[in-house]
Amino acid sequence: MIEGAAEFRAHWRALLGCTMAASVGVVGLNAYTNGAFVPELVATAGYSREQLSTATLMLSAAVALVAPLMGQALDRWGPVRVITLAAVGEIVGLLLLALSPAGFGWYAGLLVALALLGVGSTPPSFSRVVTACFDRRRGLALGLMIGGLGITAIVAPILMTKVIAAAGWRGGYAVLAVLVLLLGGGGVALIRSDDYGRTGTSATTRARRGGDWSGVRRPLYWLVLLCFACPALFGGGFLLHMITILRARGFTAGEAAQVQALIGLSIILGRCLSGLSMDRIFAPYVAGIAFAISAGGTALLLSTSGPLLCAAALGIGLTIGAELDILAFTLSRYFGVASFGRLYSLAYSLMILAGGVSPVLIARLSMGGDYRPAILLCASGLALFAAVVAFLPRFERSGTTVRP
Repeated sequence: MIEGAAEFRAHWRALLGCTMAASVGVVGLNAYTNGAFVPELVATAGYSREQLSTATLMLSAAVALVAPLMGQALDRWGPVRVITLAAVGEIVGLLLLALSPAGFGWYAGLLVALALLGVGSTPPSFSRVVTACFDRRRGLALGLMIGGLGITAIVAPILMTKVIAAAGWRGGYAVLAVLVLLLGGGGVALIRSDDYGRTGTSATTRARRGGDWSGVRRPLYWLVLLCFACPALFGGGFLLHMITILRARGFTAGEAAQVQALIGLSIILGRCLSGLSMDRIFAPYVAGIAFAISAGGTALLLSTSGPLLCAAALGIGLTIGAELDILAFTLSRYFGVASFGRLYSLAYSLMILAGGVSPVLIARLSMGGDYRPAILLCASGLALFAAVVAFLPRFERSGTTVRP
């Protein structure tokens, strides 16, 4: 058994590379920059907010459809090839969006193409690398990897608001393509330079191949998915609607982007804390605490006070990403690593679909510009599943084998 510190010394390049590339993954990058694109697309392209919410749902549905196939590829051929192809595909997809003809059909279709080309840049690919490389400090490593998305959540809204104001939405997509080239390409290079990316140690080599779908026949698998997918349904949509809510409360575009950037700060803090906690505390308890705090943050969106709205952004950010790193940790402990790519990718596909439905649900409940019904429903749903997730059965470790 490799000790925790030795794991980081042996695989820091793989972890850093995964963190960099995951920070510009196709779903996360779209989620954290959509809010900056919406006002410009409404004003200049003539698309409605409901159309844009539907386009986001289409992207999520496309990822959900092909993610299980991608998970099987991860277990069979290894994640390095999948991540490399996805980085190239995401760059191509973003450039096509920058050059797209006018019309919502083209825009929505190219978003779907972006999802299909870049599906391998989603968290299951990077979590597959991390769970193979880390055992004693798996929780912390997963938290740090998902925490890279927090940096994107801080920087991307402010950066893209300025870029779009200067160069329009087409220029914004071109800049995103450059970011993927730099961070995604650099991350792939680091992963390939690690022992895991070359020949692999005996432990990681054993974890690269094999696996089956037997886990999906266990009720426990679907119970875990329910506990994590429902908070994604009730919480994920506020990423798209946060800036609109703040603008309706009198915030300028720049001020709204700065408040939304607090979500990124909360994601980084939350992922580090949850990662440290999962290595010591039963992971579903950690999830329950995160969901409860997020429920309180969502409820604070009813306020018109600037400080309370900032607190709301911080609270909401604690859940974003929790369903990714805590779920990955939980599935790896219940079902092991050999089938992790398959099982986590299927779980991710259902969760990303729930996250795609979330902005549409919020938009439907907020017809006429009143977000109160959506806020009340989502806060209640988050509070409910904060309690439910704590009742998942215990798992207990024995060396590297985990028995639920």
